[in-house]
Amino acid sequence: MASLAAKQPAIHLASTVTVAVILVAWRLTTQPLGAWAPVAIGAFGVLTLFSLTWIRVMSRFASVAAITAAIVLVFSEINLSMMMVMPLPAPFPLTVAAHVIGFVLLLVLATSFAWSNTASVIALIAGAAAGSILLDPTHTGREVLTQAAAIYAVFAVYPMILGSRAKDNRDPYVAALFAGVWCFFIARVGMDEAGLKWMVGVVPVLIGAITALHLSLLLRIEPSGQRDLGRLALVAGATLAFLTVAIPLQLSHQWITIGWALEGAAVAWLYTRIRHKGLLYSAIGLFVVVFARLALNPEVFRYEPRGDMRIVNWYLYTYLIAAATMFVGAWWLSKTDDELPAPLPRPRYVLPSGAGVLLFLLLNIEIADFYSDGPEILFKFGSSLQQDLTYTIAWLIFGILLLAAGIIAKAKPARVAAVIMIAVTTFKCFLYDLRSLEGLYRVAAFVGLAISLALVSLALQKYVLAPERESEA
Repeated sequence: MASLAAKQPAIHLASTVTVAVILVAWRLTTQPLGAWAPVAIGAFGVLTLFSLTWIRVMSRFASVAAITAAIVLVFSEINLSMMMVMPLPAPFPLTVAAHVIGFVLLLVLATSFAWSNTASVIALIAGAAAGSILLDPTHTGREVLTQAAAIYAVFAVYPMILGSRAKDNRDPYVAALFAGVWCFFIARVGMDEAGLKWMVGVVPVLIGAITALHLSLLLRIEPSGQRDLGRLALVAGATLAFLTVAIPLQLSHQWITIGWALEGAAVAWLYTRIRHKGLLYSAIGLFVVVFARLALNPEVFRYEPRGDMRIVNWYLYTYLIAAATMFVGAWWLSKTDDELPAPLPRPRYVLPSGAGVLLFLLLNIEIADFYSDGPEILFKFGSSLQQDLTYTIAWLIFGILLLAAGIIAKAKPARVAAVIMIAVTTFKCFLYDLRSLEGLYRVAAFVGLAISLALVSLALQKYVLAPERESEA
């Protein structure tokens, strides 16, 4: 009343915040003596109602009164969080309800007074509040899940409630993404403690589905050609990220690689719809990781023990899917401006090469797997004539197929690579394999090799060494 009479909003702010500080101190002092937690929550409720009422009363200084109410609400959250580390906390339903009401009011204030980027800060405070239950030694996994889900729901529905009113505002969507991140980590702990680790992948899937709804909302409220591409790319990328996180959580080993490969293709497709360079770099990063895991990672041969079935095994579908996603990703990127800073080449040219390397590795892995004994695959030459010749024949066929693909696709790098591979295979045959053959086998090998080289030389003269007549990829 004194602040109103003196028309000094600073007095109102200082006095109200002082009361909030006193309530927190009182709570800390009385907690060990009895169950005063519900009373403390009720006291903060009264103080909050008082500070909100004064926004109307002090209409000329409404902004200051709103800031005062926001500070009181923050102190209320501090009170709720601190009681978790002490004995006799408030009943769980009352605590969750107080959290939800507090953050709803904070978001209402931020929206009503157009506080820039405040929702994102509130989301970070909410993460600390949601995780405070982990400090309570008596908490259960289901309580952790309930509190995290209830507080996250406030930020999940926030952009939906605003709708077109947030058409030009990134803050509600960024706040929802922040909330999704901390909800994922907290809920993961709750799933583990609740004995639900076997289905932990459902957490990022649900968050990803909610983020997909936010993306759908953005596409609906923003006119085509006037869209905030940065916001669209952020929300769309987060949707795919949450969905992808579910794969390594729920699965393991090669399934992680498959999931990242599929996401790389999905992000490449998304780039055809939302031309934001961040999506292009994300797709490239995912494909690079996939290639490294399959081509440069020796642990790939220990992901699973070798089974009884040869050729048709997990190597086949893992490498085939990864290579296929790279081909598809290159095809989608060829429809876009995928130019990278010099001297980096366009991904549309590099990805098919990476896919070709994976297919060649798959070919050799399957041959080694077929001839290996024991629990692991062994790559070795000279162990048997059959295995050495299998490598040679397979390399030659692969080179011829690569040459044919380069001719059909009018891709000169593929044709050059095919000729190099055929040349290496020829040297291997002459210098290594033929010395193990005798009689008619050697004659037949010479004849077959001569025919193959003659056909290749014709293709070489016509399609590789001939001058370019048209622009080729």
